[in-house]
Amino acid sequence: MSVSPPRSLLEASPRRGEVYSLKLDPVEDSEQRGTRPAVVVSRDAINQASPVIVVCPLTDARHVSRPYPSDVLVKAPEGGLTKDSVVLTGQIRAVAKTRLFLLLGEVQPGTMRQIEQALKITLHLP
Repeated sequence: MSVSPPRSLLEASPRRGEVYSLKLDPVEDSEQRGTRPAVVVSRDAINQASPVIVVCPLTDARHVSRPYPSDVLVKAPEGGLTKDSVVLTGQIRAVAKTRLFLLLGEVQPGTMRQIEQALKITLHLP
């Protein structure tokens, strides 16, 4: 994977597969909360045209004692992560781009394919 130069969040649209730190609050019940990394899963055409994108949050892998088939492990430093993390496709969310505040990196194409397969499980798609 080639490393792209940093881009200002104000001048560029998020791209599918990029990992951002974002603010998920306010939330309800058992939704993922706080400031955490999330991977962009919406298509780039949507990411460019809409003020809202679709992301899957990540959590520290140490907090996942029993992973679901819809979870995807991402080992640090992939995606700019500082610790091994799990993509929680079951917590997929549409968020305003204004919630993004730091581009951390990008997942590898193979990891993105795993996320796509996990999303098929979450969304019951063929």
